[in-house]
Amino acid sequence: MTSRERIMTILSGGIPDRVGRDEDPWGETLDRWHKEGLGEDEDLGERFGFDLGGIGGCDFSFRFDREVVEETDEHVIAWDANGVLRKDLKRKSGYTPHWYDHKIKTREDWFAHKDRFAVTRDRVPETIQGDCDRARATDRFICFYNTEPYELAWPVFGQVGIFTLMMDDPELIRDVFDTYAGMIIEVVETIFGAGGDFDGAFFYGDLGYRNTTLFSPALYRELLFPQHQRLCRYFKERGKPVILHSCGKIEALIPLFIEAGFAAIQPIEAKTGMDVRKLKAEFDNKITFYGNIDIRKLSGTRADIEEEIRSKVPVAMKGGGYIFHSDHSVPPTVSWENYCYAIELLDKYGQY
Repeated sequence: MTSRERIMTILSGGIPDRVGRDEDPWGETLDRWHKEGLGEDEDLGERFGFDLGGIGGCDFSFRFDREVVEETDEHVIAWDANGVLRKDLKRKSGYTPHWYDHKIKTREDWFAHKDRFAVTRDRVPETIQGDCDRARATDRFICFYNTEPYELAWPVFGQVGIFTLMMDDPELIRDVFDTYAGMIIEVVETIFGAGGDFDGAFFYGDLGYRNTTLFSPALYRELLFPQHQRLCRYFKERGKPVILHSCGKIEALIPLFIEAGFAAIQPIEAKTGMDVRKLKAEFDNKITFYGNIDIRKLSGTRADIEEEIRSKVPVAMKGGGYIFHSDHSVPPTVSWENYCYAIELLDKYGQY
């Protein structure tokens, strides 16, 4: 099978030739790996046979002018295109920005600036057709990578701000999520109109933290579920399965993700106590599980790595429905030797 055939088979409920595989190392991790054995110009995906690739870079912002307030050798504080005053560190990965202030805080603010969301051709990269053609020429399963409506919205209002509005002004938040979902569809139609194409969609939307979901399943169903279902239906009608990335402990939402129409859930954070073996027993192949390889084990001994992969992969891959990935992304605590050993074990345990 090609990677495209393999992932489409998995996401469609079939059994491929082997487990699908993918990974997201930090920039600092790649720096370490280049020192320990990865060729400087070597493609990691080609080295290990990763099956997914993607296109993205579309603009969903309010298009406010960026204004730098403070800049040092270590950080930048600036008003961004969404009207958010934020602090970003000057490092490749492994940090969360700090939010100080927001221009959009209230119902009045939202409706005063909502007309800024008009979808024009320049919200899509000028190179989109070539980007798609080059990506699809690899025979990998090419995703349209983007954030989903909640993840687009909460940085605009701030997390406390959006949680408060979800309770105090749910009609506003329905409009917010509906607006972003509609904008996503318009942007994708613009990509198609520019000659671009892809195989599926991959949405980022963190709905959990270490202990549980960020808000209740009931509130998810009321406010966000309709737009998730709308997006899944739109892509499914075009033969493009949808993957959802959602960090944190999101077990309680998995039945709703299945109902909404998501084909897969990623990354299934082991650090929150989620375990793909338990989830497989509960949900079987109703949704593809993508990840759950504990990064703490990949940072440990060879025995730790073998136990993690030997005990999880054969269970998760039963009957199809599994893609190998860490339980989030790979930090520089994982050596090149350890990761190569993990892939060696995947080759051993991940064949059908």
